[in-house]
Amino acid sequence: MADVDKINVCGDPRVERRSAQVNGKTYSYLYSVPDSGQYRATIFLIHGFPDLAMAWRYQIPMLRNIGLRVVVPDCLGYGQTDAPEEIEPYSNKNCANDIKELASQLGASKIIVGGHDWGAYLAYRVALWHPELVTHVFTVCVPYSAPSKTYMSINEMVAKITPHFGYQLQFIKGDLEKPCRSKEELKLFLSTLYGGRTAEREVAFNVHDGVLLDKMYNVLPSKLLTEEELDFYATEFARSGLHGPFNWYRTRKVNYEDELAILDQRITAPVLFIQALRDAALPPHLVDTAHWALWERPKEVNDHIAWWLEEVVFKDPRMLKL
Repeated sequence: MADVDKINVCGDPRVERRSAQVNGKTYSYLYSVPDSGQYRATIFLIHGFPDLAMAWRYQIPMLRNIGLRVVVPDCLGYGQTDAPEEIEPYSNKNCANDIKELASQLGASKIIVGGHDWGAYLAYRVALWHPELVTHVFTVCVPYSAPSKTYMSINEMVAKITPHFGYQLQFIKGDLEKPCRSKEELKLFLSTLYGGRTAEREVAFNVHDGVLLDKMYNVLPSKLLTEEELDFYATEFARSGLHGPFNWYRTRKVNYEDELAILDQRITAPVLFIQALRDAALPPHLVDTAHWALWERPKEVNDHIAWWLEEVVFKDPRMLKL
């Protein structure tokens, strides 16, 4: 990873931290343009769980270097963005509307959207709810799943179809919110989710059970982040805690009800999907990595994205009109 340029989480002249009032909520986002001030298109990058706008720190330099204006929000519930208590604001429809509104405030009538984890799921939904806005989509780790005609609760899904989503039941219950509230507790929680292990090389998280608290307290920092980055992440998560991030897992019913209105909608934008071969929770372009592909194999991920942008996106006749 040493040969891949990245944004410094504690301050970097290439990015600006901005905030905006978006549909009644305060959103914080990173903003970056090429040194020339001129850009070929605007790209929105959407992070997942448990992450921040800085999830894309390895990708932002590459994207601005090839001429893109880069907009990277802290998603609802995260970092310096508002974290409502109630569930409805976190629905895919509402968050897609927030992306559209922020794009409008920035004068972007067309955007490219990239996403990882929950951000990938949202990227597809932005393209479904606002096809006139999104010209192209790329996602990492999470493939597309269409709106469903029938509702199945997460409990039923875990029991019958996807036992590897068992960790979501723990997140939804909220049992981790109190024991993971202080900055030091959040360092342990984040290290656990980022693949940290105990001195005995034991993991403190598995996809069937979730976080194993007895082991979490002995987890060593993940090698995917520097000490400075982990401290930054824990500081940002300590602002609002985990209730907001966990709310993303509580939206299954409201998303189902919203999406009955777009059952026949199809994504018309060209899509690049980068699959992580060793992502246990999510058994294209392939990268030999686990879930944190953006950090574990940044050069490979960047190479795929850069190739796609040059050979697909910027050769698309529609882009000549932007």
